[in-house]
Amino acid sequence: MARVSFVLPVGGGGGGAHSVVQEVDAMRDLGVEARILVNQANAPFFRAAYDRFPWVAEGGMAAFDGARELAALLAEADVAVATTNTSAHAIADTHKTTRGLGFRHAYYVQDYEPLFYRAGSTEHALAIASYAVLRDCTHFAKTRWLAGMVEAAHGHAAALVVPSVDHGIYRPVRRAPASVRHVVAMVRPATPRRAPRRTLRMLARLAAGEFGPVAITAFGCDAEELATHGLALPEGVTLLGRLKQLEVAELMRATDIFLDLSDYQGFGRSAAEAMACGAVVLAPALGGAVDFIADGESGFLADTTDDAAVAEAIRRMLSLSEVEQRRMRLAALEAVSGFTPVRAAISELRALGLG
Repeated sequence: MARVSFVLPVGGGGGGAHSVVQEVDAMRDLGVEARILVNQANAPFFRAAYDRFPWVAEGGMAAFDGARELAALLAEADVAVATTNTSAHAIADTHKTTRGLGFRHAYYVQDYEPLFYRAGSTEHALAIASYAVLRDCTHFAKTRWLAGMVEAAHGHAAALVVPSVDHGIYRPVRRAPASVRHVVAMVRPATPRRAPRRTLRMLARLAAGEFGPVAITAFGCDAEELATHGLALPEGVTLLGRLKQLEVAELMRATDIFLDLSDYQGFGRSAAEAMACGAVVLAPALGGAVDFIADGESGFLADTTDDAAVAEAIRRMLSLSEVEQRRMRLAALEAVSGFTPVRAAISELRALGLG
C-alpha cells in the first residue's frame, strides 16, 4: 500500500488546507495510506477545524515538534509532500538530523509564495529557496498559471493536477425568489494581495446604490480587525466575521453574485466554491481563475487593480436578465463540476507515480 505524507504546518481553515484535507480524505477512500503531518503548535487548531473527518482524530493526522520528530514520522512514508515553502524547508531539515531516510520528495504548489513577501526580505529568500531544497522533487500544481510560474522562475516542470471542491457542502439549493440580488465578498485586512481596501471601496459603491438595489454581505474578518488596519465597514454592508468552512458553504448557497477582487489568485478557490453553489462570480484575470472561468459565459474576469474595470464588470453582472443569469449559473456549475476530491486525488497519485 502506498504511503503518502503531506507536511502541512498550519492551523487549518484556509483554502490550501481545505484542498489537502479533502484530497487526503479521497486518497484514503482509494486505499492509499495518506496522512497529514502538522507542527505541534498548530495541531489543536487543525483538529478542531477538521473534526468532521473522523480519520483526523484516528491517526490520519500526526503532530511533530522539530526536525527529528518529523523525520521519525516520515521514515514510514514512501513520499513526503511539501505544501508550503516552510514545509519544504522542514522536510529538507529532516535529512540533516537523520541518515538513511528513503522517502521521495514532492511539492504541492498551491500558490506562488514568493509573491507573499517583500523582495529582499528573509521570508522572500526562503520562499524562493524552497524550490531548490528538495532533491529529485516532483512538483505539481492545480492551475496552468502556477505551473508556468514554477517553470519560468525555477526551471522545474510542474505536473498539472485537478483542483478540488467539496461538492458535498458546496452545492446549489432551491431558493425562494428575492426582490434584490445578494452580493457577497470576502475581506481579509491582514492580506494585502487580497485587496481589502479595494474590496471595501467597491462594496461602499454598491451599498450607495450606484449599481442598483442589492443586499451585501462581507465575511473573513470582524469589525475589530478592520479597525486595527484602519478600515471601516461601509454603511449598508452586513459583516459576518470569520466563518468556518460549513458556514462559508451555507453563505455561498444563498449568494447570487460573489466578488473576488484580489490582485491575483493562484487558483481562486472561493470563486470556484461559489460557482459550485450556482453563484455568478467576478475573479481576477491574473492567475488561475482563467482555467475555469470563461469571461461573460461562466463568470466574469477583470483587471482587478483597475477600479473602472471592476465597476464595469459589476455593471455587467447586475444587468443580467433572469434568463441570462440562469444560463450563466448553469455554465458555472458545469465548469467546476469536475473538480471533485476523487479526481484531484487520482491526478496527484499519477503525478507521484503511484497510479
